[in-house]
Amino acid sequence: MRQTIWLAVGLAVGLAVGALLGGALAPAGKTVTQTATVRETVTQTAVQTAIASALEQALENGTYLHFCVFCGMPINDTRFSALAILRDGHVVRTDDIGCVFRMALLPPEKWPALRVYPAEDVQRLIQVERVFVPDFDTGEYVEAQSAFYVIRQDMKTPMGDCVLAFKDRSEAAKMNATVYTYDQMLQLYREVMEKTGRPMPNWCRGGMGGMGGGGMGS
Repeated sequence: MRQTIWLAVGLAVGLAVGALLGGALAPAGKTVTQTATVRETVTQTAVQTAIASALEQALENGTYLHFCVFCGMPINDTRFSALAILRDGHVVRTDDIGCVFRMALLPPEKWPALRVYPAEDVQRLIQVERVFVPDFDTGEYVEAQSAFYVIRQDMKTPMGDCVLAFKDRSEAAKMNATVYTYDQMLQLYREVMEKTGRPMPNWCRGGMGGMGGGGMGS
């Protein structure tokens, strides 16, 4: 990765020197403008290349195994931490099961943790293939789309979603009579985003929206 950055810097220097030499043969009135334009373009290219390399390096060194790939928060409680496998084979994590649904509703270039990188590089590198969520009882990871979910306002999760995942519907029902499938839970997040502009329900704080309170208690 360092080689990529040095290559970009070397290219920038080479093009800048070439611009200066070429400018010596150009009419005096155009030399300064042309040189400044080339220098600015080369500098921007070098910076963008370095940032793109930073995203690749972050994936390779496991940065997003310790910080949520969606929101950037540190992962301190793995009971609620989902795993996402990217198309290139890298594995990243979320700090809250709720971030799984936020990831599904928003394109990667709009994820808060990834806004520091060029959008085209995020689109190229962050392509989610599969997502796994931890079973609340056993910690076993199961496919997010085949898991069952409940909301428990009295059991705070890192991002305030209060969403718990289970491998078996029967086990989920022991935690709350109202059990949701992945698609049903995604729809709840979509409705929250349509009402507030953000897929942040904050159910731990009593933000029940229009969901009704029948099955949301303990």
